[in-house]
Amino acid sequence: MSVARTGAPIGDVARARAWRWPSLSQVGFNLALVGFSLVVLVPLVWMVSSSLKTPEEYYQRVPSLWVAKPTLINYVYMWTRGGKVPLFMANSVIVTVGAVSLQVLMASLAGYAFARLDFRGRDALFLAIVVSMFIPRSGGLMALYELMSFLHLRNNLFGLVLLFGAGLPVPIFIMRQTFLAMPRELEDAARMDGASWWQLFWRIAVPLGASGMVVIAIIGFVYVWGEYLVTFTMVDNEQLLTISVAARTLLVGGSAQGWVAPQQQFLDKFATEAADAALLLMAVAPVILVYLFLQRWFVRGLTEGVLKL
Repeated sequence: MSVARTGAPIGDVARARAWRWPSLSQVGFNLALVGFSLVVLVPLVWMVSSSLKTPEEYYQRVPSLWVAKPTLINYVYMWTRGGKVPLFMANSVIVTVGAVSLQVLMASLAGYAFARLDFRGRDALFLAIVVSMFIPRSGGLMALYELMSFLHLRNNLFGLVLLFGAGLPVPIFIMRQTFLAMPRELEDAARMDGASWWQLFWRIAVPLGASGMVVIAIIGFVYVWGEYLVTFTMVDNEQLLTISVAARTLLVGGSAQGWVAPQQQFLDKFATEAADAALLLMAVAPVILVYLFLQRWFVRGLTEGVLKL
């Protein structure tokens, strides 16, 4: 092994010379990121702390993030007596999983067609889809209401799945960019072996474009799970409410259907705000867990051409 004059291996010397103290701009940028992270995380940490406190500790004179006697009583209370919270969570799971699955399937097929197939009007149709990305859904809410009523899809979880699953402009754009970033040589080789378009899509495009599908699945999951305005407009039946709508109803203490939020009945045993914090955390926990579980694929999708124009 070659050794430098100092007696250290050449590789170690090269690594030592390659290392440099970070510049002031890098230090400042990192500090800014840390500060921004604290601003974002402090409300969440405060909510977690509040949800674990007893009424006596929650209403103490000087509030604190530290929990002296943590308890899960607020979670048990909201889950067992919080106005059918398990039912609302199940409704959200059905609507979100169904809508996201539909988005991934339809966006993958359409994105592959726009990226690989040549047909008349392809570019004009894709331009129309891109333009529709900038039209807010709330602007056509009354038209959606009339359409859903005409099709008898109001007060129907399947109707919500179809409605949210039809939000395809952004997913189609992402999947088109994902498939455009894939090398054509693999598909050309498979086509020479006699593969059909469906085989090219299913056996080559889908495995290579999985990261893009994860990106649109996460984006769709976050949106559909937390969507409020459209769901509140399309659903009047209490039994079909999702957790995003039901959570607000519980927090304000009632609903249009006349049922009363249960925390008003037990103010002598529970801290209302602490129970509210537990309910909100239960509502956002699935989104956090989904992102933590799929974050590696999400970052991979962003770096493999999903957002490259």
